[in-house]
Amino acid sequence: MNFRSKGEMEAALGNTVLKFEKEYFGRGPKEISTYIVKDMVIIRQKGILTPAEEKVRDNPESVGLIQRLRETLLKNNQEVLRAALQNLTGSQVVSLYTDLSVEHSEKFLILTFDEDLESRFRKRAVHTG
Repeated sequence: MNFRSKGEMEAALGNTVLKFEKEYFGRGPKEISTYIVKDMVIIRQKGILTPAEEKVRDNPESVGLIQRLRETLLKNNQEVLRAALQNLTGSQVVSLYTDLSVEHSEKFLILTFDEDLESRFRKRAVHTG
């Protein structure tokens, strides 16, 4: 898929993750921000908890359960996400890292790719003289 700008690719990556979250976690985040930095894609999701998780997040036992459940769901389905992102970018996902804060209802995904995605959008310097 050809993107005219870095922003277009970032939006497409965010939408792909949002669709994945809705399908495999039952709902998506309230807000998602995506950043391409060289060969990395950083995705920050805010408002990730379900209403049920919101109600029990003050219980320390619940925090661990929520984290383990979400880690397991991602681990069991990460190949689907990797394939969707690889199809979108035309590059291989090398690694996927994630962390979430139940307290702040926030999650980060950091992916590395086998090429510098950002370089596709750098303006080429025109040499004169």
